[in-house]
This record gives sequence, C-alpha cells and structure tokens, in this order.
Amino acid sequence: MYYLDDMRLEVVATLFSGSANDVLVCRDIASSTGTAYTLLVIHDRECVKKLLEVWSSFDEEPPYSFVFAQNDALIYGFPFRQERRFSAFARNQIISPIVGESICVNLVMECISAPYPAPLLHLMLTQDCVHITKENDIYFIPVLDLAGLDERIGERECTVRCAQMILELLEGQSKKPLKSFELIRRKINSGSYSSFAELYRDIRLTAIPTSKKSIKSRVKDWWARNRDAFFRLLLVLCILVIIVALIMLLSQIFFGEIPLLRLFKGCFDFIGTENLT
Repeated sequence: MYYLDDMRLEVVATLFSGSANDVLVCRDIASSTGTAYTLLVIHDRECVKKLLEVWSSFDEEPPYSFVFAQNDALIYGFPFRQERRFSAFARNQIISPIVGESICVNLVMECISAPYPAPLLHLMLTQDCVHITKENDIYFIPVLDLAGLDERIGERECTVRCAQMILELLEGQSKKPLKSFELIRRKINSGSYSSFAELYRDIRLTAIPTSKKSIKSRVKDWWARNRDAFFRLLLVLCILVIIVALIMLLSQIFFGEIPLLRLFKGCFDFIGTENLT
C-alpha cells in the first residue's frame, strides 16, 4: 500500500521488477471510482540521482500525475492505460502501404510531442514501451528498466532508434520496396539522422500519395528530395572551376602562357609553305 495525501494506492499488479526500480499498477481504494495508476518505484539511489537530473533539465510539462517518496523509494505516478504493444499489433494493422506509412508518421509525431526527456524516450523506444490503438494512434506506457538509464542520450539516438522501428515495420510490406523504406535505410547506414524533424520530412516527402499529384507538386517534391544533392554537386563544380582558374593564373605568371589555351589556337594554319587560312 502507498499513501499520498488522501489517496490509498493498493498494488493490484506488478508489470516489472528490477535491480533499480519496479513498475506497479495501483488502484486508489479511497476513491469512489477506484482510479488506477501506473507507479514507477525507484529504489536505487544512483538511479534516483540520474532521474532527478534528467527531469530537472526538462522544460516541458511532465507526464506524471504526482511524485512522492516513501520507504526510501522515489515514486512517480502516471495515469493508467491498457497495454497494446506496437511490436505485437502494428504490422497486423497495415492493410496497405499507405496505412503503414501513416502509422510511421504517427509514431514520429508522438515522439516529437511526447512529454518525456530524451533519455527516458530512448528507453521506451528500446524496451518495447510503445503502444498502438486500433485507430493507429501511438502512446507510451513507462514500464521501464531504469538500470540502463543514460542521461547523456539525446534526440539523435532517439531518432535513429525510431527510424529502426520504422524499417522493422515497413520491411516486407510490399513487393516493391517503398521509397520511404529505402531512403530511411540509406540514412541510417550513413548516420545522417540528428532530429525527428528530418525523419518526419523524409517519410512525408517519399510517402505514397493518396491522390494523383499535379505536375507542379511533383516538381516541388522532386526538388525538395534532391536539392541537397544538387547544391553539393554545384559546390564541387565551383571548386573545380576555381582550381582550374588558379592553375591558369599561375601558368601565365611563371611561363608567360597558358598551355591549355593552345587547344583553341589554329595549330594547322600552315603546312609546309602553304597557308591554309
């Protein structure tokens, strides 16, 4: 039993028990409705220090309903939600590639808006704490093993893990690999992702259109996908032009001529004593 103000929280289920913390489902028996909560009970002192540091550097409104200490443990109370794991249900809910990409967008958007610091979000993405409704909405339940908490984790690591989950979800969903799948796979392999905004943009730009796009929209989408590569190519060409110009300048200074320009002179104006001009 846990006590907080006028609440009497009775344990009805244990979701996780570990060296650093436990995760319990409790019901407030002092309430007429018997409101249920998910309690994150941290009993390891080092873990408590790390967690307090993580929350102190977080600027947004936290997702827990209350926090208190009892019996040398720090306890966070979250609203209870029924589990419906992403790993078990998401693939079966993909009835078309368009639905699959829509689920991926929902996952990224929930990661962006989730009121959790990056170290905790990364744990939830790696410890199967992501859940999905029948309507393909995404939500998190913090059934966490905090023994692996690393306060140095940032958005980059969370983005990469989210992208990996998307690859696992989309793999084998169509005979022809989806453009979004191929683009995300290439960027993971090259270590290009640093933010959820980049991942969201890649999914939206390569998503299968729900209706036929106009030529203008196709051109805009093509430009959005390829402008970075175009500017890189333009930069390389500019550098080459500058190098060639420097070589020609140095040649003129030291040799009094530019050998390259001989290619454009009339080298065959005279053959023997005959003037061909």
